[in-house]
Amino acid sequence: MRQLILAKLYAFCCALWMYRYMVLVPMITLPILLPVGSLFKTKMYYSQTTILVQEAAMLNPFLGDLSISMNLQQRMKALTILLHSQSTLEQVVIDLELATKEDRGQVAVRVGELKQHLNLSLLSDELVSIGLTWKYPSEVPVILNAVSNIFLDKLRAPGRASIDNSEQFLQQQLTITQQELEQAETELAAFKMQNANDLPHLRGMNEQANIELNRQLHETELNLMAAKSSRDNLYQRLARTNPLIGMLEQEIVDSESRLALLRASYTDKHSKIRSELRKLSHLQQKRAQLLELQQSLTPEQINQLWQRIANETQAQASTSQPLLLSQFEKLQDADEQIAALTNELNLLQQKATYLSEKRNVFTRLEKQLTALERNYKVKANIYDQLLERFEMAKVTGQLGRFEDPDKLKVIDKPSIPTQPLNWPWWLNMMIGFILGIILGLSTTALLMLLDSRIYQREQLQRISDIPTLTEIPNFHITR
Repeated sequence: MRQLILAKLYAFCCALWMYRYMVLVPMITLPILLPVGSLFKTKMYYSQTTILVQEAAMLNPFLGDLSISMNLQQRMKALTILLHSQSTLEQVVIDLELATKEDRGQVAVRVGELKQHLNLSLLSDELVSIGLTWKYPSEVPVILNAVSNIFLDKLRAPGRASIDNSEQFLQQQLTITQQELEQAETELAAFKMQNANDLPHLRGMNEQANIELNRQLHETELNLMAAKSSRDNLYQRLARTNPLIGMLEQEIVDSESRLALLRASYTDKHSKIRSELRKLSHLQQKRAQLLELQQSLTPEQINQLWQRIANETQAQASTSQPLLLSQFEKLQDADEQIAALTNELNLLQQKATYLSEKRNVFTRLEKQLTALERNYKVKANIYDQLLERFEMAKVTGQLGRFEDPDKLKVIDKPSIPTQPLNWPWWLNMMIGFILGIILGLSTTALLMLLDSRIYQREQLQRISDIPTLTEIPNFHITR
């Protein structure tokens, strides 16, 4: 094994000696060429700025619901694209006069350089770093400041634009909604004024009022039926009593009274007593005949009899009224009660008819009033919500402007770099030396692999499969 390793090492050393120039030339030239080339290479300088972006919830937890979040992590990719966009970098180049605006080719070159050497990175949840590699150190902080301002504007833009647009939109909608609300108020007030006489009835007309009216109608009808029944009963009693018999009985009583007075002064043979006896007998005969006939009187006859008795009573001015007269008075009271109940029933029926006729009008008015009130309530609700949102948008905007200096801070301002990014000459020399060794060895290995010549006895024996007896030295013949 040791002999095999030594044999391989010997073969490798022989190859190195054979290609010694291929190894030595890169080892000598590259350590010289790299430092010399670095002297002619453009020096590049690097500087960066760090920006602190604090979320509203972390900055002021008590007012976090009124602030607009930056959403830095979610927007980082979009911000990077915006910062490297053609329009943004052209604006930086033209504003800083890195190229003339008329020379579009030079502007495109500067934009390409900025796009290549400008980088944006997220250091943490709240730290953003903007770095620039540039060939002119004095221009580095100026460019970084301009790019930082653009980055901050892009970062603020969505929240600021949303607040401004919201305030403007809500202000316009408030004006329009206020006009619509005033119009709805005017229409509702005009409708109430125009239908002032009907609206109280409309508001008072409900199910309870209808039930009460129906109850009164039912009670009045029952009372009227009871009064008519009582009057009919009186009619029947008067018809059965036969008022003529009562009148005859009264006359008989009067005749007996007069007869008693005459007997106190005269004998029974006196002409006055005989005349009174004949009259009394005649009355008693008539009463007997009426009792036998039991003739009933009609209501018309009863009324006529009532008028006659009333007239006779007034003419006589008697203090004691007969029983028949009291019955007639009860009958008159019953008629008066029936007339009163009939009038009350007519009034209730007229009221029910009036309400029935007005029901369609009330329904139409109620429908119009409901529509106007609903329109007014909707407009008022929309106006209140818009006003609340408008005030919230104003407060959010004022809070954003108040928190802006503390929310976005440049904690590490860019400075003018003093040390270039190029490697020093001694580092270039070391790298050149190492690269020369690697290049020389790799070139030698490649040539060895491509070289098909035979240099060792083992190769010849392996190829020819014939043992080698001896080696003939290489004699150089000098002439």
